[in-house]
Amino acid sequence: MAEIEGFDWDAANVGHIRRLAGRPHVTIPAETIKGEKRWKLFGKTACNRYLAVVFTIRRKLFRTVTAYEMNAAERRKYAPQID
Repeated sequence: MAEIEGFDWDAANVGHIRRLAGRPHVTIPAETIKGEKRWKLFGKTACNRYLAVVFTIRRKLFRTVTAYEMNAAERRKYAPQID
């Protein structure tokens, strides 16, 4: 992964991510869409919510694509590495 120099935020993702805030623990490759690599971060909030954050790196900036509560399959696979 390239050296990250900062974050690329816009109004659409700032509020969404703020509502889900947590610490990432596990990172895996997610997919490549139109030549852009994406990764998933898995983590848990202070309120014990398991989250997945899909992100990419654009111009050396961390860019959140989306974030959501981990589904049951993701929790089974990644929660033991987070807890």
